[in-house]
Amino acid sequence: MLRSKNIVSWCSLVFFSAVLLAGCSSANKSAPSSTADWKKGLDEDVVTALSQLSPDDRSAALSQKVCPVSDKPLGGMGKPFQVTVEGEKVFLCCGGCQDTIRADSKKYLSKLKSK
Repeated sequence: MLRSKNIVSWCSLVFFSAVLLAGCSSANKSAPSSTADWKKGLDEDVVTALSQLSPDDRSAALSQKVCPVSDKPLGGMGKPFQVTVEGEKVFLCCGGCQDTIRADSKKYLSKLKSK
């Protein structure tokens, strides 16, 4: 009787281990296959420009997508220009948009929030 309890315990351990490992391998399948996945579908010049940003800044710029002042894609005019407006980090297409966003920050920040 003791031996059959040990076999059942051992089989249960093997079964639950297999289930756990199967769950881990399926979780890995949903992860990006490479760090270059962010480049898919982007123009070569945009990729070059965004590659100059840190990974965190690049992720934020990709999420923002466009300059709130010019409505041009970030990276289309070179490395996106970063400013802090009303405590919020914002990416611009170029340094030339800095004075415009600072002059009417509410207008341009609301534009970002509506997208």
